[in-house]
Amino acid sequence: MKDHRYKKLTQYKGIKKDLLNGRYLAIKYIDNKEYSKKFDNLRDAITWQANFHPSIPETVVKNICKEGILEQLAIKRTTRKNGEDLGYYFRDVWELYKELHINALEKSTRNTYMAVVDFFRPLFDYKMVDINATLLDDFMARHREDVIKNHKRRHNFDSVLKYLKAIFNWYRENYDSFFINPVLKRHRTIGQIKPLPHRNKKMRPEEVLAFFKELPQEWRDFAETQFYMAGRVGEVAGLQVESVNFKERIITVKNVAVWARSTKKFDYLKSMPKNGKIRFVSMNDRLFEILQRSIGKRTSGFVFRDEQGEPLVYRRIQYQFNHALKKAGLFPEYSATHIMRHSMGTITRKVTGSLDAAQAVTGHKDIKMVQHYAAMPSEANRKAVNDVERFMATLSGENPQDENNVRRLTLVPSPSSDQ
Repeated sequence: MKDHRYKKLTQYKGIKKDLLNGRYLAIKYIDNKEYSKKFDNLRDAITWQANFHPSIPETVVKNICKEGILEQLAIKRTTRKNGEDLGYYFRDVWELYKELHINALEKSTRNTYMAVVDFFRPLFDYKMVDINATLLDDFMARHREDVIKNHKRRHNFDSVLKYLKAIFNWYRENYDSFFINPVLKRHRTIGQIKPLPHRNKKMRPEEVLAFFKELPQEWRDFAETQFYMAGRVGEVAGLQVESVNFKERIITVKNVAVWARSTKKFDYLKSMPKNGKIRFVSMNDRLFEILQRSIGKRTSGFVFRDEQGEPLVYRRIQYQFNHALKKAGLFPEYSATHIMRHSMGTITRKVTGSLDAAQAVTGHKDIKMVQHYAAMPSEANRKAVNDVERFMATLSGENPQDENNVRRLTLVPSPSSDQ
């Protein structure tokens, strides 16, 4: 029999009103476990639900419910000072950090810092000695409440907390060695709003081929190049003619196209990949054919351009990829442009049975693995891109004479460990 004691509040998911006593029952699920608590008023129920986590000290949540989220940063605390009182406010440290550190960074990183400055702004009027972990508990709770109240799309504050932590580390290193960085793991927990949606980025070989077949020729060339390079989309869009060596069959990955954050139009060409290191990719026969067709007799400029000879716009690349995925029946399981890099790494390991080969084609740096390739393409890289090309060609029926060879490749067992 249905219990009519509680009335669901349609505007507030997970909160019910007790019709017998007028109190509010707030319910929250974390890791498939239910937590609940009753409150005398709706505001406290909403605030508790938004901020409760079993790893957060109960006093923090109680203070938020008791005193109100908007007043949290104004509370005068009687805790000990953090470091030496050198007279610096956070506003001063931000200006110093911007002038002495941010301005020396790569342009896209500078733009990212400037885009998140509003996140730091509530701390501007605090002295550095007054900024501690407890204050940041309230600071994060306030930001989280704002996101929920205004129905913003943010899932968490992990990235901006990383920047805030970097500022505090810089201040400690250059000005006050007694200052303790107040950003802790619990602040990431407080800043969790909703889980990130799972996005499958690793396509099966037959799905990759189905995707390729739905692309117009020029966009298929772009996508296949990204696939065999196991590259980021900006690395392919920024690929320069002079970085393609047909004689040695080597592609030098160093230039990266950067798009404006708001318009997604080409902004500038970055001279170094994301991990700060130039890498080299061996050119298999398919890449050789595609790049010869795309470059023609040109000796400079972008390998892939639009009809006017201008660098590609990111939204156009994204549209072509997603449109082809829809036509192939692969959307929305797969979307965006990073699927080629992930798929090449996964298929390489499947075909070769080697984690080292997968690492060699993607160029990933990982402290759990040892990089077995140096400046020039390693033999692992060269063999992997050729093995995958033969595998994909036979799967598509283009090279039936290689059927026995590819059957051998597909039977290579995946290693049981990462060694």
